[in-house]
Amino acid sequence: MSTVTFENIFHGDGPDIGKLRFNAAGFGWKTYVSEDAPITYTGHDVRHATWFRVARNFQLRLAMRQAEKPRITFDGFKREDHDKVKRTLDEYFNIKLETRDSSLKGWNWGKAQVQGNDITFQVQGKTTFEIPLSVVANSNIAGKNEVALEFNPPPPIPHDPKDLAKRVPDELVEMRFYVPGKSMKSKGSDAGSDGEETDLDEDGNEVSAAEAFHNTIKDKADIGAVVGDSIVVFEDILVLTPRGRFSLEFYPDSLRLLGKSTDYRVPFTSLHRIFLLPKLDDLHIQLVLGLDPPIRQGATRYPFLVAQWPKDEEVDAELNLNDEELAKYPDLQRKYEAPTFHVISRVLKSLTGKKVTPPGSFRNAQGLNGIKANVKAVQGELYFLEKGLIFIAKQPILIDFSKTESISFSRVGGGIASARTFDMRVVSKTEVADHVFTAISKEEVGPISAFLKLKNVRLKNEMEETVMEIDEPLSDEDEDMESIASEEEDRKKSKKDKGKKSQPAMDEDDESDDEDFQSESSDGGSPSESDSDAEDDGMASDASDPFMEELKKKQAKRAKKDTGSGSDAEKPKAKKAKKAE
Repeated sequence: MSTVTFENIFHGDGPDIGKLRFNAAGFGWKTYVSEDAPITYTGHDVRHATWFRVARNFQLRLAMRQAEKPRITFDGFKREDHDKVKRTLDEYFNIKLETRDSSLKGWNWGKAQVQGNDITFQVQGKTTFEIPLSVVANSNIAGKNEVALEFNPPPPIPHDPKDLAKRVPDELVEMRFYVPGKSMKSKGSDAGSDGEETDLDEDGNEVSAAEAFHNTIKDKADIGAVVGDSIVVFEDILVLTPRGRFSLEFYPDSLRLLGKSTDYRVPFTSLHRIFLLPKLDDLHIQLVLGLDPPIRQGATRYPFLVAQWPKDEEVDAELNLNDEELAKYPDLQRKYEAPTFHVISRVLKSLTGKKVTPPGSFRNAQGLNGIKANVKAVQGELYFLEKGLIFIAKQPILIDFSKTESISFSRVGGGIASARTFDMRVVSKTEVADHVFTAISKEEVGPISAFLKLKNVRLKNEMEETVMEIDEPLSDEDEDMESIASEEEDRKKSKKDKGKKSQPAMDEDDESDDEDFQSESSDGGSPSESDSDAEDDGMASDASDPFMEELKKKQAKRAKKDTGSGSDAEKPKAKKAKKAE
């Protein structure tokens, strides 16, 4: 039996090249690098053959009668192989080879539609490119008229780490289609096409062309219909990052988040850390999932997924597993009636085989597991775990102690807030930028220092070098500083305005002002006009401050002046008393 052979041919989308042979019974392909048996097909299963110009030279596409493999492709043919392939198919299988031209205009506008198992993009009736629906991992409405397609991540390519010349090839991870207009019944799911009648949804609302295109892709690609049925579904779960309410559907190898307008699929292979932490309000529990690669929504990446439940919320769940499947997960039960966070964390731990990290042994001044802190203008909760730190906010931050160079405490500025709070700077061994957590309560210095010393983390307290020890709280003096200066100005103005009045009346006003000022400044130990012996009383604890020294000098001069004016005021009073006698 004669055979026809073609060399250096790719099978499907694989990177390996091999040899393709045809005979009257069928055809087969075998790679050069493996000793495995060739992949063979029977000739009578071929329904149709098409010749394409593709990236890897020319492609022979065969439509098969088999439902499990409806299409087979071979790339790498040369242009001069066309006649040979055409003659071979006609002679052996009585199949006519159709040649289809591709659009080479380079336009990015045309017609996008679903044809069979592909998404085709055509320009002036010619195909520009095709996307197999099998590689589409997700479809979302990214905007009013935009449909975003996410593709499955490529499998890891095994390679020798010593071979630096090899690199992982770039892969397309997302594509967006701008689909304007409304969907028309006469045109089906053709994106942006015209028609006579507007398509309506079940509620009678008009359906946009983008939404119709998105729905068609989801139906045809079976997005979310992962192999097998879901094991368990939890409805209406509050997810903080990315924000929204989702249904959590658990499958044997992935987790699906199904929302109103978005749909995420998280393979368990991309889930590398799981944290279960109580919020500082002691009313909610947070589940934090670390993802690598992160899930994406447009240009936004989410390396962490944060969900939240009330602490006392319970759920009744039954797992969709038979006895044989349940035996694979010894930690799982068939039925649960327990708090929601407990059930979900237990299911995650069993299906993924990953450890669920609880809060560490750290306790703050109030006995809670974390502290409140800010990163720039974002407020969140900082937890000290046994092997690192995690800051939970809109975009969580995870820091491992093994990658931390040092942690320092500092206080920046001279305001009231800096006296009651401090900053914590984490210097990383691997990252260029440091992580700075601000607005931490001063009472947390002790618990944090004790915990970090137990973990052998290099610690530096810069507050001891920059902050002076005081006998009285700084906050009272800071609050009175501005009031002292403003009252001094008011006193000077009042003296000028009352200069036309009699001297005894002016003395009475001065005395009443002194009494009021004395009563205001006596609460916090701030220096006042009548406190000529303030240094002896030890109230002015910031004597080394130039501002305080200057203020004391002015007060001393004013006190002497007031004493002199009081003695002069006593003379006219004595004369009046003699006249009265």
